Amino acid sequence: MAWEDIATGDGYDVQMQTNHLSHFLLCQALFPLLETAAKSRTEARIVFHSSLARHGKPLASKYFGKNGGDLGGNSASMFCGGARWERYHQTKLANITCAQALHQRLAASTSAVKAVCAAPGLATTHLQTSTSKNGGMSETWIMKYAQSAPDGAMPIMHCCFGTDVQSGEMYEPTLSGHSKGPVGKVTIKPGEKDPASMKMLWEQSEAACGVKFL
Repeated sequence: MAWEDIATGDGYDVQMQTNHLSHFLLCQALFPLLETAAKSRTEARIVFHSSLARHGKPLASKYFGKNGGDLGGNSASMFCGGARWERYHQTKLANITCAQALHQRLAASTSAVKAVCAAPGLATTHLQTSTSKNGGMSETWIMKYAQSAPDGAMPIMHCCFGTDVQSGEMYEPTLSGHSKGPVGKVTIKPGEKDPASMKMLWEQSEAACGVKFL
């Protein structure tokens, strides 16, 4: 989260490869097994993990290319501003947009696999600590307003095991601007399921990973 503007060994932004591209490749590789499980157990689930940081600018194709180290530099400002946080935002928007794109493809193929998404709200984990040490946060005082790490895990747990969960849905905390509280289903915003963004993400992700997926 809010990492330096550096490239991976493959040439991609370290945040995008860690938070999205690697997940895309994992889903593609495991999909035949998920299809088998869904046929024998009536369903299987792919759960994407997004964030409140998904809100902001639309997805931009440059963040999916071999531009690591040339995506705005290392600026960071209070309240999650600056180039570090924009790169993080792009990855978290990619998570929910990928979930929506996969949901549409699964529905079109009448697959019993579900694609759903969760966000933890604000939770006290080591993520903020490592971000601060890397220069993305000047301090972590905001954590005194956060919920516990186990509470932050509840949305993704609900997506994994909730009996009412349907493909294409999004779950996160429902209080204090979706930063804490009981888990609930939230409305998918237009920018999170924009057709052009979904098409761009899918094509760029397939190209980066060197695979075809659905």
